[in-house]
Amino acid sequence: MPPTILVMFLSAAAVASSQYMANLIPDSVPLATRRKSDREQSWCQSQTSQCPLICLQIPGAKGSPTQNTCSADTLAYQCVCSNGLSPNASQYSLTMPYYICTETATQCVNKCSDSACQSACRNDHPCGAQKPKIANTTATSATPVISTSVANIQATKVPTAGASQSFPLGNGYILQSCVLIGGVIAGLAALP
Repeated sequence: MPPTILVMFLSAAAVASSQYMANLIPDSVPLATRRKSDREQSWCQSQTSQCPLICLQIPGAKGSPTQNTCSADTLAYQCVCSNGLSPNASQYSLTMPYYICTETATQCVNKCSDSACQSACRNDHPCGAQKPKIANTTATSATPVISTSVANIQATKVPTAGASQSFPLGNGYILQSCVLIGGVIAGLAALP
């Protein structure tokens, strides 16, 4: 394997496997953006529409969540299924964590001065349907946290009073693999 190809392959692998933790400050996104997206649907409307659909995928839950709220002002949301479990919405597309993730990546890209940086921003922020996990029954009573930490998170049992939702974003193995393969192919295509 020529050294150039090896260097490109290793560089793409390093970018695809890197992990980035970022917090999105709600006020860094215009309220108009949080209320309206490209599809003329608000982030919160989408989150509350997805909650019942996600609950249908949790064993023992029905499509009628006991809590299904969202605030465009704070980006906080609640999705508690009929069986008391709160699914990890970050593992699904068109949820509040998905929009937060895509906006974090967009803000990162906007700060870049070259295409390598822009590519790294997108690779470091895999968003949406990753590898949804079956819910567990761990109890939690945390304050609202907006985090895009890359972690292996599962749905948690949420107390009915005073609970808040934390939504770390899951690993993007599929996206990272696609980016890695795409980088290798693009590198090979660029060779004379």
